[in-house]
Amino acid sequence: MTTKAGTKKTDERRLWFKHQLELRGSSFACIARCLGISRQAVGKSILNPSPRVAKAVAAELGIDCTKLWPDRYSAGNE
Repeated sequence: MTTKAGTKKTDERRLWFKHQLELRGSSFACIARCLGISRQAVGKSILNPSPRVAKAVAAELGIDCTKLWPDRYSAGNE
């Protein structure tokens, strides 16, 4: 069961990614089209591991996966 505080934190994290993409003229939908998946799948991958989507998001933002998801990826494990 997710608490309201936990839900708020995950919503904020997803919104941060969405905002950063929009600042760069991109979106979850744009990444989804490039990968041939739904935009919802991209949004969900922000919180649930998906290396393929994570690499696409990181590339779009110009930030390493290890910096965006340090708990998921280590420097030698991208």
